[in-house]
Amino acid sequence: MSEFSAAVSNKTKIRLLALMMGMEIYTLGVSSIGILTSNSIVFVANFVIAFTGALASGLSLYTVRRMTKGTDLLNTYGLGRMETISSIVVGITMLLAVVFVGYETIMKVLHPSEQHGGLVAMLLTFASFIASLWLWIRNYRLSKTEHSPIFSSIWRMARMGALEDLLIILAVGIALIFSGAPWTRYLDVCATSILMLSILKSIYDVFSGSLSDLLDRSLDEYHLLIILRELVANYDAYEQIHGFRTRRSGSQTFIELFIEFHPETKMASIYDLIDRLETELKNNIPGAQVMIIPSRKRLEQP
Repeated sequence: MSEFSAAVSNKTKIRLLALMMGMEIYTLGVSSIGILTSNSIVFVANFVIAFTGALASGLSLYTVRRMTKGTDLLNTYGLGRMETISSIVVGITMLLAVVFVGYETIMKVLHPSEQHGGLVAMLLTFASFIASLWLWIRNYRLSKTEHSPIFSSIWRMARMGALEDLLIILAVGIALIFSGAPWTRYLDVCATSILMLSILKSIYDVFSGSLSDLLDRSLDEYHLLIILRELVANYDAYEQIHGFRTRRSGSQTFIELFIEFHPETKMASIYDLIDRLETELKNNIPGAQVMIIPSRKRLEQP
């Protein structure tokens, strides 16, 4: 069984990305209320991250809608790279969020003040916490069924949103319960520090996965073994293999096989092997575009 068992339809991607963007817009409203009714920087961080999240999910939504149109004369290999670039843009927006949140956190450390207010925004944050948690789990599961840079970045962004909402609930809730205690002024600093570490980890994961696709790296060892397994299973149907090439382009995978046949092999047998290899590889590697280039061995002249 392949690690990626089934491709995810563009309709599912569009629906989840639309939900993601709607959740981020809701969070923008909630964090605005928090900023106006309290002096906690966690709401400032929440607003900035939600703003970048809304931009990222909107860009990803546009990308997937554009990809549904398929290939054209100018993009014969499809628009998979567009998906990868969108993932990198998501990583950049997350990086900008880290810079801003880091600056606000340092200012809070240098000029500490007692926390107050934020009860209404904290209660409203429960809804976005549940939504982020669901989107995190849902997108993470889908990322395991299809290699998709967009899913890989979006589920990490949803994870970041869930952690962010949880930290807001804890930091603001504890500050309200122990109102007046001098140590509560550092609660939101601790919360944003934990959040920044999580964002930095997500940024690293997004860039490390997306850049490898842009560099046309071969498939991972797991999928290369799948290709070799199918070639070995049909070794008696051809003379030899002159190599194969693989690369990723967004959620698509391109596989090129160069196979040599005996001069007396009938074309019907060659086509049968090609169909068999294409079927097995596509079943085990969803999104695979398989190209098999056959050649005939030259007979030695007497």
